[in-house]
Amino acid sequence: MHASTDRLYQAAKQLRDVSGQSAVARLLNESPQTVKNWETRGVSRAGAMTAETVIGVRAAWLLTGEGPMVGGMTTPALIHQPAAAEQEDLVRIPLLANSGSMGQGNEVLDADYVVGDLALSSHWINQHIRPGNIRELKFIHAHGESMAPTFSDGDVLLVDVGSRDPSSIEGVYVLEVHEKLYIKRVRIRMDGAMEVSSDNINIKTVDVLNGDHQLRVLGRVVWAWNGKKL
Repeated sequence: MHASTDRLYQAAKQLRDVSGQSAVARLLNESPQTVKNWETRGVSRAGAMTAETVIGVRAAWLLTGEGPMVGGMTTPALIHQPAAAEQEDLVRIPLLANSGSMGQGNEVLDADYVVGDLALSSHWINQHIRPGNIRELKFIHAHGESMAPTFSDGDVLLVDVGSRDPSSIEGVYVLEVHEKLYIKRVRIRMDGAMEVSSDNINIKTVDVLNGDHQLRVLGRVVWAWNGKKL
């Protein structure tokens, strides 16, 4: 068994009194097959982040075994079990079940199902993100390799769903095209056409949308779980 998965089972038993592959899958709202795959490949970064939120174990400890099992923060933005004086500064950002594809596209769910949330400091958000409306921030998972090295498979992205106009701000957006979700870089060309591209130079693709596509811009990616500001 992969060491990170062994640590996950250890933490689930110690902190939540939960044992076994199926029970851990239910606790993390993952499929049993996903957790089974972790036994061979190791816990994904997205899975470690979910475990940090649900179980209270440090994601960094799960992935590397370094540092304490609980306590501390994995990034300056994410705060867990804060002191009472800090409670008023926290904003709970929902984590959606919908995920964006950095590849062939993921099917869109019939609603924005919330599977959890993360607490962010409103001071940090206003300092680093500066959204138009702090309540329009959402977390989603990203899967695939087409946006590497900007994002990696399994990264969790912070999306501003109030920022939907690539003509105002060029960047990386979550797009719905023909009922599938994609995470792509978007820019408006001089002729007014929308150019959609991938960052991975090995599989880089560029599409120019002429208005015939059934496309909706759902939001702009503003931060990645790997600590990259967009």
